[in-house]
Amino acid sequence: MSILDGIARPFWLAGLNEVAGPQIKGIGGLICDEAYQIYSQVSPRSFTLSFSDPKPILSAFAADINRIGSASFESSLSISRSKLLPKSTAWLVIQTYYSAFFSAHAILRILGESCTPIEREHVNSIVKVGELFGAAPLTPMAGGLYHLVCDAKERTISGKSLSGSPHEAFWKVFYDRILRLSNEALTVPTQSVADRQRASVKLGELASNLCFQSAATGRWLSTVRNSVNYSQKHATWFPYSGHRGYHDYLFEKISEWTGDPLDLDLVSCGDKDLRRFQVTCNFIIGSLRSISVDMADRCTVGRSFQNFGSLGCLNRARRSRL
Repeated sequence: MSILDGIARPFWLAGLNEVAGPQIKGIGGLICDEAYQIYSQVSPRSFTLSFSDPKPILSAFAADINRIGSASFESSLSISRSKLLPKSTAWLVIQTYYSAFFSAHAILRILGESCTPIEREHVNSIVKVGELFGAAPLTPMAGGLYHLVCDAKERTISGKSLSGSPHEAFWKVFYDRILRLSNEALTVPTQSVADRQRASVKLGELASNLCFQSAATGRWLSTVRNSVNYSQKHATWFPYSGHRGYHDYLFEKISEWTGDPLDLDLVSCGDKDLRRFQVTCNFIIGSLRSISVDMADRCTVGRSFQNFGSLGCLNRARRSRL
């Protein structure tokens, strides 16, 4: 177990660890079910949904965590080196990015927040319920990516529209949450002072890497992915002009996310930008793996939903290697 597990545990979405069994319907389905109330007026870019029962909320968050977490681990487990083109690192970068992107989405949901696309069908449901409660928007409600925050005690989900591209908008939300968690780590009473400080420093290093090279609002990982995916930079594609020796080392580290994330060195990368990119991504992926295992171990009502999603994916891969 990682120290990070004990630090994150107090900030889980309350009750999420007691969700058992496979979960299918995510947040989008929850909204379309229309089994909620709206007591404050829906605005064109924000809303608050109130629920009489927290169970559907927890089930929806669990379903999305399973879906996205499985995609994260499958992406990492599928990374391999080309025998025909051994200098090629482009797909290593792209797959590593998407694995971290999915893991970050899942971690955010574990902490009770979500960046969720609100599509036309979701808008229609929210407006319909709003009309029933006299809280319909005065002007048309916009779709797009929304930052959702769940208050389990109040049984509410509040949404606010995000601007910018979906990836950059998401990384800003995740970056802000990691900064807060870095500070919150120092307040967890169940952990020693030394462990709190170690976790806080490591989370601060993660936040710093997310903003590396003046990439404001935490978008650096997305910037690297874009430069490789769309501009064929960093000597990752044929003819590998400017290929550097440490690129070979990247393939040796594709599985480092399977260990304790706090053991990863996020700062001693020098000018090895792709190594900094990789270890930052692997820290995020490893954090999801460790937190998911910890959450599954703390389900007292049956088999945790985690065992039917991301951990199920990992277990299948492990059995295949035996």
